[in-house]
Amino acid sequence: MNKDKYLKLMADIPFFKEMDQAEREDLLTFENHWMEFKPKEKILNEEEVDYGFFVLLEGQVSVMRSKPAEVSLAQLVAGAIFGEITMKAKRPRSSSIEADEEVTVFKVDGQLIDKLNPKMVIKIKDQIIDLVITRLDEVNNRLSSFIR
Repeated sequence: MNKDKYLKLMADIPFFKEMDQAEREDLLTFENHWMEFKPKEKILNEEEVDYGFFVLLEGQVSVMRSKPAEVSLAQLVAGAIFGEITMKAKRPRSSSIEADEEVTVFKVDGQLIDKLNPKMVIKIKDQIIDLVITRLDEVNNRLSSFIR
């Protein structure tokens, strides 16, 4: 595990902006939550049940759905968060995520949350709340353009 690399990547990612250096270093102790993927490797599979989300630290991924036919829904770059809906909704994933190039991610799941101090848990939840609000606002803006 290249801890210096991960610390440098975290410094550039909004998800970690409210965390101080000691908190970021504490996250590095959870080595099995730091993952690297090669191009074309699946990070998440549609329909799988996995109650965690990912922070994309490096690289680019594609979001794909196979039903009714395989279609690419979006491409995400460093700083993106994906898979967060299943963390609380407790339902199978609605899409797959595949690495377009070499990718580094940090996985946040219930096991990690249970091991973190309450201050860190609040910071993580605040980031997810901000993300959900931003996405809801984007959907509302798109819908309002159809109504006008």
